[in-house]
Amino acid sequence: ITPNTEQVKEMGLSKAFGSPNGAMRRGWNGITISRDTIHIEGIELGYEKPVLFERHAVGGEYGAGWSKVGKGTLITNYIPADGSAPTIVDKRDLTDDHNVAVIYHNPYDNIPDLAHYFFKRCLEAKVTPYIVTKKTVFKWQEGFWQVMKEVFDSEYKEEFLNAGLLERSGGDLQHLISDAATMQLIRWTEGGFGMAAHNYDGDMLTDQIAQVHRSPGFITSNLIGKDDEGRMIKEYEASHGTVTDLWHDHLAGKETSLNPLGLIEALIGAMNHAA
Repeated sequence: ITPNTEQVKEMGLSKAFGSPNGAMRRGWNGITISRDTIHIEGIELGYEKPVLFERHAVGGEYGAGWSKVGKGTLITNYIPADGSAPTIVDKRDLTDDHNVAVIYHNPYDNIPDLAHYFFKRCLEAKVTPYIVTKKTVFKWQEGFWQVMKEVFDSEYKEEFLNAGLLERSGGDLQHLISDAATMQLIRWTEGGFGMAAHNYDGDMLTDQIAQVHRSPGFITSNLIGKDDEGRMIKEYEASHGTVTDLWHDHLAGKETSLNPLGLIEALIGAMNHAA
């Protein structure tokens, strides 16, 4: 678990340690976390056809540094590794007595790997790809879309057109604002699509997919990364939700339930990859 303030006291921890999943994702140059719907023949769930999702596995709020601060000036400096002159990324005056300063970044070197992995999987599954960002407001997310679109246009568009997989998206790779993606996930219950997004958006949107598809136990959660020699690393787990809440309900004598299908899928996936 990732302990909260109360659990630090309960368990006698020296501090609120960070997410163990986050550590694995950073250590393995996390390209993506693949979260797909699981389908069982003869059982009607939320989506009729497969839904694929790629969540960029590093960067964003999950690796943020932060501090509680008061009134003053907050400056974020960038110091280049090549020894050239530093630049000010952001400078702002803080007028409130109580503030929380938060700093994070999005590493983009592995976005081409994410693009190739995503588009290949969409072709194999015969689903229509979409890219999700909030780039209209968060201007720094434009680069994510640009890289995905460049890879798509240069290496995959013709294949998707020939396969007839772009008819629902107007004949091209379509960008969805995260707000729109939230609504479409509820509307597109016929399935047959894939989405790729930043770390935090991917986390939230795949939780929504799990609810539409009836349970977090009915979606996969596979971390894809690379080692120092460029070999693919895959880590399989059951998609998990509020496990801590379930544990407290159990201690209180309340009835709880756990869907084991995600764990079974993870075990099968890991054995297939190892083989």
